Amino acid sequence: MLFEESLSEFLEGCSRILIIGVGNRMRGDDAAGCSAARILRGRLKGRGNVLVMDCGGVPENFTLEMKRFQPSHILFIDAVDMGLKPGEARLFDGDELTERSLSTHKQSLKILFSVLREGIPGVKIKLLGIQPKTIDFGAGISYKVRLGVRAVADGIAKSLGD
Repeated sequence: MLFEESLSEFLEGCSRILIIGVGNRMRGDDAAGCSAARILRGRLKGRGNVLVMDCGGVPENFTLEMKRFQPSHILFIDAVDMGLKPGEARLFDGDELTERSLSTHKQSLKILFSVLREGIPGVKIKLLGIQPKTIDFGAGISYKVRLGVRAVADGIAKSLGD
């Protein structure tokens, strides 16, 4: 199933959405989530029911702001090794991905999902993974992953009526 179809199903009944880009900008394609968040922040600006955050490698530092927004849905975007082609994306429940995440924050994401579920009753949380090509220190985002980031941003904006 394409991530857009899964995303549309996830967003049914959404009244407020928090979109969180996660990743290490110093490690090549691990910055995919942050890059997607920057694109979406510009495209979705001015919508009171949408908050886009680029949390870098420390999303747990933004927990208070996440809870204050009181979203009905939270979508994390992160580089995840899923064994796919670089730039391909899939939507997952966060808990099923933690052991396969490439990023340095994989344990904090698992804990963060629990904290957010406790602090925001009824919130629905998903992780949109983008397959990286390289997470080498000092590398930039690869071409294929840049294309995947664009496709992810377009798919999310389209699902939200942009």
